[in-house]
This record gives sequence, structure tokens and C-alpha cells, in this order.
Amino acid sequence: MKLRLGAVVLTAALTPLTAVGTPSPARAGVDITPPEVGSCHAYTMAEGAGRSDRTPVVDCADPHTAITVEVVEFDQAPDWDDPDALDRALRTQCYPAYFEALGGNIKTIQRSAHILYVFIPTKAQREAGAAWLRCDATLQGGTRLMNLPDNLVLGSLPLPDRVAKCRTGKRFDYAYTVCARPHQFRAAVSIRYPHDSYPGKRAAVRFALRKCRARAEAPFFYEAVFSRAAWTLGYRHAVCLWTNSD
Repeated sequence: MKLRLGAVVLTAALTPLTAVGTPSPARAGVDITPPEVGSCHAYTMAEGAGRSDRTPVVDCADPHTAITVEVVEFDQAPDWDDPDALDRALRTQCYPAYFEALGGNIKTIQRSAHILYVFIPTKAQREAGAAWLRCDATLQGGTRLMNLPDNLVLGSLPLPDRVAKCRTGKRFDYAYTVCARPHQFRAAVSIRYPHDSYPGKRAAVRFALRKCRARAEAPFFYEAVFSRAAWTLGYRHAVCLWTNSD
């Protein structure tokens, strides 16, 4: 897994958290209070792509594109310029809270268009001593973030189009989207890996490609478990997406 602020993508390996330096004294007029779990936000995909979120908190009764599922508070500020320094917190606190918010079934979560966004304090807040990490659940709709449903808990498969994972066409670079929006490929099949431990990236990809190709009757995508970190988190299924599943 590799931390990418704000969206988080499971691609590389997690590394231990390292804490360096000491916080500066809080500056007058700079609010370094950690965010609240359960707070709602209405940022766009472009706004969410930054390291920090500067948009205001909104009432959860109003339309919102994100909800904070976890806030990690550090005893000592980590090295904010080293993404690897935050990965342990991501693995041990953010992802478990994210899974719980969505109902706890990782197989089902893999078939949804939800994605985790992570933010650090603003530069002014960091310089004033803020030492926290904010983790938000969002729902991807191709080139935009969708408004979240009132209830995040996912039901059984197949998921309804408003939260199910699809992929757009070439024009939009095959971005992930909820299936309620225009799409070309739908996540249709989950195939559990038979291995007792992580088989390695190469073997995991070969398994996913072979199994999806055997079932596909049209052009398809496959999703493999690309890292030991993702496996440790509980990702145990290859997912097949194809065009003839609507």
C-alpha cells in the first residue's frame, strides 16, 4: 500500500510509522483541534486531491461527499513530507475504521465504488503543532465524487447501482464510478484466492488474470491483490469487471 494524499490506493508495501521532531508551540489564531469522527464534508474530487482539506464542515443532514471515519492523533508529529511515515497509522487505524463504517465485509467493499481519502493538517496547522491524520469515506463517480447515502453500511452482493463499482470507457480513462453513472465495465465476479498466505504480486496477478479470462465472454478488467499489505488488511479476492454484466 502506498499513501497518496488525499485518495488512498492499494499499490505498494506499507512501512512502519516513524515520528520525528517536536511540534512547535501553537500559534495564536491557528486552530489545531483535531477533526471529529462523524463530521461531514462536501469537497470535490479536485479539492480532495490535495494534502489538506480546507473546505468547511457541513451538516450531515445536507448533501455531502465525505464523512470522517477516523482521526489518528500522534503523540509526536511525523515527517509530513514522507508518505511512508504515515502508513502504519493508515493500516492499523484508518482502514479498520473505514471497513467498519461500510459494514465490515471486505469482499463486498471491494465490489463498491467507495474509496478512502486521507488528509493531514494544513501547513499553518502543522507549523503550529497539529499532529493528526484524517480519514474519510467517499464514493467515486468517475470524474466526480458522489453524495454519500444516509447509511454507509453495504448490503449483500450484488450491490445496487448507486454504490456498486463500475469503470468508465476510454474517453474518461476507465476511471472507477458508481454503476448509476455512465460506464463500460461492471465489477461482476469475486474469486477468492486459495492461498493461506500472500502468494506474491506476480502469482496474485496471474491468478486474477487467468480466472477472469476463463469466465469473460467480452473485454474485461481484472483486479488483483497487489501487495502483502493489502492482503494483511483482508483483501483476499480477485475481482473481474466486464461489459456484458448489466
